Amino acid sequence: MRNTTILAAFLLVCAAVPSRAEMKITPVASFNLLGGKYFLDSEAASFEGRMDAYFSPAINLREGHDLVPVYSGNYSGTQDVQELAGGGVLTRQRQSHSVSLKYIYTRDFDKYKPRISYSKALVRETKDESWGDGLFDYDTVSLGFEAEQERPHGTFTESYDFFSVSYPNYATLLSDSQSVFTDTDTFNQLSTNAGENPMDNVSHRLAFSYSWFPERAAMRAGYDITYRHYDEQAIINNQDSTGLPPFSGDKRSDIAQNFTLSASRALKPVFVSAGARVGWLSSNQGSYDNTRQKYMDDYYSYIDISLTPAMTLALKNGSQFRFGLEWRKVFYLGRLKQAADGTYGNEEIDQTYWLTSISARYPVFGRLYARGAFNYQLSDSNMRYEDNYRYNYKASTYLVGVEWEF
Repeated sequence: MRNTTILAAFLLVCAAVPSRAEMKITPVASFNLLGGKYFLDSEAASFEGRMDAYFSPAINLREGHDLVPVYSGNYSGTQDVQELAGGGVLTRQRQSHSVSLKYIYTRDFDKYKPRISYSKALVRETKDESWGDGLFDYDTVSLGFEAEQERPHGTFTESYDFFSVSYPNYATLLSDSQSVFTDTDTFNQLSTNAGENPMDNVSHRLAFSYSWFPERAAMRAGYDITYRHYDEQAIINNQDSTGLPPFSGDKRSDIAQNFTLSASRALKPVFVSAGARVGWLSSNQGSYDNTRQKYMDDYYSYIDISLTPAMTLALKNGSQFRFGLEWRKVFYLGRLKQAADGTYGNEEIDQTYWLTSISARYPVFGRLYARGAFNYQLSDSNMRYEDNYRYNYKASTYLVGVEWEF
């Protein structure tokens, strides 16, 4: 069904594009192959590889009409902690592949850009897990439209995107588990309310931004809001007096909002930039810990703040050196902290991330570059119970290899 939708949208876009015998194609491509090591709390993993690929044969159909197909893919063999399903999960290998198509219609100083994309992400948590069998593998289908108006004082941008995300391996499979329940009523309510695909969701995203250019600087302010609905994930309530599982008839919905501000300036050969973001996720989903009979409302809701300064030194021969810093603070609004033994406290969890990244590249031959990168991440939290997710860790990665651009 989703493949049919993508094909139909593709044909619709192509039909709307004016035909012309003479077209200009400008291919853009990049590829890098790196190898390196990952350290988690001073424990080293084996030497593994990383690969990134990008290809886009931009097509100019005629003046004011452009078609931009894009393929991008990456593979990471170095283990790291990823935010998945509401917490930090240690993954060993990841790969993703994405194809997209964008049509750009330009009229005077205005641009209109319908777009469509499909991506597939594969995640391996253990070495013996086969590709395609990962619990957190997911597929994403997206349709969107963007409008841009360039004016003497700045540029306005508005966009709408629809996303459909499915986790083919993340299912409760309760239909095969009735033998483990001695209470038939309990099994019936679980199978009715839990849902077969509780992580599948659809999202609607609206975004607005304004860019302006005082002197030699570039400034951008933006706001976006996303409504996400989980059609098969029932709301968890506090356990009632009957002792039945705490499900309600409502389904989970999240609203995520972000306010962003960024600035950059070229002071040749140095390029400096800084960004700030304030985000708020509001969710109606709670959590019930049956082991400790503890219910928490707003379990997934949080407010987070981030700052991202960076500096790049770019020389005429193509050499580059970049230093970046990211600070992020997360305040959970309903998720309570726990001691190492699982005992709940009275305060909500807060978490602080620090990420330092250093990278450099040097031309070897033509558009072939030698490249190296080092990342160090620190996560600190008042949460001490980590049987389900990682909250406190120190992680570092170094990578060396080659990069090619076309």
